[in-house]
Amino acid sequence: MRKRSRAITAAVAACTTAAALTAVSTPSASAHESTHGWAHSPKVLNHKVIAPFGLAVSGGDVWYTDGFVGTVNKISKNGSDRVVTRGPGSEVAGIDVIQGGRTYAFTSSNEDHSATSLTIRTKGRKDVVADLSKYEKRHNPDHRNTYGVVAGGKTCAPGQLDAYFQKNFGVPATYKGHVDSHPYAVAYLGDGAWAVADAGGNDILRVDRHGHVSTIAVLPPQPVKLSAAQVAALGAPACLAGATYNFEPVPTDVERGEHGMLWVSTLPGGPEDPRLGARGSVYTVNPWRHSTKRVATGFLGATNLALGCDGSVYVAELFGNKVTRLKHGHTSTVLKTDRPLSIEVKGSWLYVGTLADVSFGPGAPVVKAPGSITRYHL
Repeated sequence: MRKRSRAITAAVAACTTAAALTAVSTPSASAHESTHGWAHSPKVLNHKVIAPFGLAVSGGDVWYTDGFVGTVNKISKNGSDRVVTRGPGSEVAGIDVIQGGRTYAFTSSNEDHSATSLTIRTKGRKDVVADLSKYEKRHNPDHRNTYGVVAGGKTCAPGQLDAYFQKNFGVPATYKGHVDSHPYAVAYLGDGAWAVADAGGNDILRVDRHGHVSTIAVLPPQPVKLSAAQVAALGAPACLAGATYNFEPVPTDVERGEHGMLWVSTLPGGPEDPRLGARGSVYTVNPWRHSTKRVATGFLGATNLALGCDGSVYVAELFGNKVTRLKHGHTSTVLKTDRPLSIEVKGSWLYVGTLADVSFGPGAPVVKAPGSITRYHL
């Protein structure tokens, strides 16, 4: 089911009610999980952030974005916490930092995501701003992907499924990739270039030192054969049971690993809460072959990932209320905490940004309790 242009925000909103929802299925995961948590010695670095969508650590400083406020912030080694800049749009999500903070890049989106960008800022130089929404409108890299009902559902009355999906999700029962940009994460690639995970475009983009944009890879559709229980949980027509639905991938983070291979976390598309089960995944992306490979699935709200120096991959599970480590095909719970939204690993330290307890409704979101940024020892 197509993400509207505020896909991640919708996922965040759903998190406020996720605890009351029960998964109606138990999808198989490609990794076996143990449940011990072993991160320790927490130190709270910030206790007033609202939506820390992105984290980066450089030279002992912790950089973070506050998505709902639209700022890039830095916690210095001496503990001071200040706003570094405000984005050109109302939301700032992705952040990465190099050269000890002399150069950093961040993603920005306006309210309806019709204007999205990556800003590359280097001390003493003019900003380089890549127009990502313009690139999406011109190229729409996922236009060849087919989403929605791709098999089954033949017992439904003519027009029944189209009517349901149009009313509830604003799309027909089956459709091609739409123009939709929501840059959510950024990672430095080297040689002045940056990778951007676009959660709306379903792709990983490359932005060079001059701001030129190209496509590294398009993430594949995520097929699910819908059970009767899942259909009921969606409030969909019962005749949809047994149909295969291609959900859109929603890349939420990108990190550069060994030998230039990229690691990407994804939400499962459609309802991001637990109604359809734990369907978040981790992919590797080969930037030279423009290919993708899913290496693990079964994460409940994979909103961010981080790479350890020992080959471990850490995944923030927003709806699972935990941080999970993936290594050699096995997963283990590193930390249990409410609403983990972003993570970063530096040496033996784990940094976790948690989402505020936010109530969504008419008007501005109501913050019932702030989020935090905390450092743990691994």
